[in-house]
Amino acid sequence: MELVVIVVGIAVVWTVLSLIESRRKRQSDNARLLEEALKNPALDRATLETLTYQLTGKKPLRAEPPGRSGFLAFVLAIGWMALFTGIGLLIGGETGNDRDMTLAGWIVGLSGFGFVTYPFALRELEGRRAT
Repeated sequence: MELVVIVVGIAVVWTVLSLIESRRKRQSDNARLLEEALKNPALDRATLETLTYQLTGKKPLRAEPPGRSGFLAFVLAIGWMALFTGIGLLIGGETGNDRDMTLAGWIVGLSGFGFVTYPFALRELEGRRAT
């Protein structure tokens, strides 16, 4: 019985050590591949930042003013509310045969869509301007 406990203990230790070694080897290979990818001169800024984040775990520093992200979050929230309000007005106008409500739904919905896409478009333009 003691022999079984010893053999099982050795097997467990061997399995844990082999798992640790394979994980270390996999991380080492990933780090080497990322370092080689970072040496490629044809990388754009976004890919370079993503690879750097994967390699170091640190997010890149942005040159954004601190109050700007809060404003863009506010614009995005207003856009979502306007978009769904417009969809509701559009559905209400179509089911009630109310032409003015349908028109208001189209106007509010399209304005909301514009507000929703504005922060993403602005961030994309700033990213392209930085490269």
